[in-house]
Amino acid sequence: MSKKISAILVAILILSALSGCGKKEEEAYSSPSFSNGSSSEATETEAEEESASLTEALMIASFTDATSTDADKSKNLAATLTDAPIMGARTDKVYYNTLAEFKISLDEEGWEFYDAAEVATAIDATADYVNNLWYGYSSPYDEGTTYAAIAYHKDSGSSIIVSYVNPTEYNMPDYSAKEYLKMAAGKYEDLKVRTVTFLGDKYEVLDVPDEQSNVGRRTQFAIKKEGLIVLVTFTTNNDYKLENAIRLISPLYY
Repeated sequence: MSKKISAILVAILILSALSGCGKKEEEAYSSPSFSNGSSSEATETEAEEESASLTEALMIASFTDATSTDADKSKNLAATLTDAPIMGARTDKVYYNTLAEFKISLDEEGWEFYDAAEVATAIDATADYVNNLWYGYSSPYDEGTTYAAIAYHKDSGSSIIVSYVNPTEYNMPDYSAKEYLKMAAGKYEDLKVRTVTFLGDKYEVLDVPDEQSNVGRRTQFAIKKEGLIVLVTFTTNNDYKLENAIRLISPLYY
């Protein structure tokens, strides 16, 4: 499979596959392209007030009440995940991202993870290709865009997608998470990228209302870690609330 999977093509394929879960097929969201090579810094004037629902979701994602017992569990978990591949590790209901240090726990009814074959179908790849990435036999540093986890809610068609973008593959190694999301914001009207506290860290966020995205409310959180832009994309529709989806994600060691 080509190393240069375009972010646009892959995102269209994924959203097309996911859109069939509870919503009529509509125009898919396309990820930004690196082709223009532009780079710009955010200014204070770009900040705007967060919606009430986004604020509530961020409060949920940033809250921790660690105890000494939790700290002991953290030590054990850290030892367990020390040798995990950069794409993370998973069980049937939990995905651990060791790069940005968060986990997704599907403890709400109706949520499931795509397995390797289902992810492969969504991105027009092979199951071997996905498994090689997930188990560390190939590297996201050799690709433009890779997918670490896709969770879906079968009743509403909502989804959570963890993906990596490697700016080096687009000859832009210094490209930031904010610059990446600003390109995505360019296709919408009057939307700005903001810096927020999410999962106890500083993330950039682009919150696209459902009336502009055509696939439901689309909220992307981005952070750059070890040269890769880590994207956590929530797509919520059919009255499923963003804050409910965000309840499934938490810092890795709490």
